[in-house]
Amino acid sequence: MELDFVEYQDKMLKCLELQDEINKRINKKWVKERTEEDFFRAIWLETAELMEELPWKWWKKTETDHDNLQIEVVDIFHFLLSLILLKHYKLDHDDFFTGYTDIAISLFYYGLEYSRKLNTNELITQVETIAKQSLMRNDTGLILTFSGIVNTVFDDFNQMYMLYIGKNILNRIRQEKGYNTGTYKKVINGLEDNKYLTQIIRHIKDEEILEDVIRRAFEELQS
Repeated sequence: MELDFVEYQDKMLKCLELQDEINKRINKKWVKERTEEDFFRAIWLETAELMEELPWKWWKKTETDHDNLQIEVVDIFHFLLSLILLKHYKLDHDDFFTGYTDIAISLFYYGLEYSRKLNTNELITQVETIAKQSLMRNDTGLILTFSGIVNTVFDDFNQMYMLYIGKNILNRIRQEKGYNTGTYKKVINGLEDNKYLTQIIRHIKDEEILEDVIRRAFEELQS
């Protein structure tokens, strides 16, 4: 199904705004204190976690957990958004409709529209490519390669968008509940909070009620 650019652009702008907010919640001076290398490094390290969800180990049987696979892709998306924001701010732009964010949004859209779904071996290779592009500080290639991974792991961009919004809400809950100080319980009744999140989002189609449902669910889980 063709992705409507205006709707897509609005959602990407919201993702960038939310990412900026969570970055400022963690460190108000993040733009001055973080470097592009920080986010490139975070991306290639996250690709290792993504790779662990794929059946690349020929010497043993590996079952791919699709929920975990999607969460790992969204985790990379967080750092990619942060990289885009940092490059945007370093170029002295405030308006997300101008400057680097506008270029990155259009590039990602192009990749989503024209990349095809990958088979398992191709997906493994493209995850490796993400790591290589991060080490080479190749942001253009990184965005285009990542779009192909998104198209393969998710049904469409909107499915990833909903999971990103949900993970952003969870990240805020983590910060509020003492993630930085170690008092937040990430594992609840033997399951990671990410696992609960994917289970909750699977049944929600309305973005407007997403935060209320997630917050109520985690209040009950951690009570």
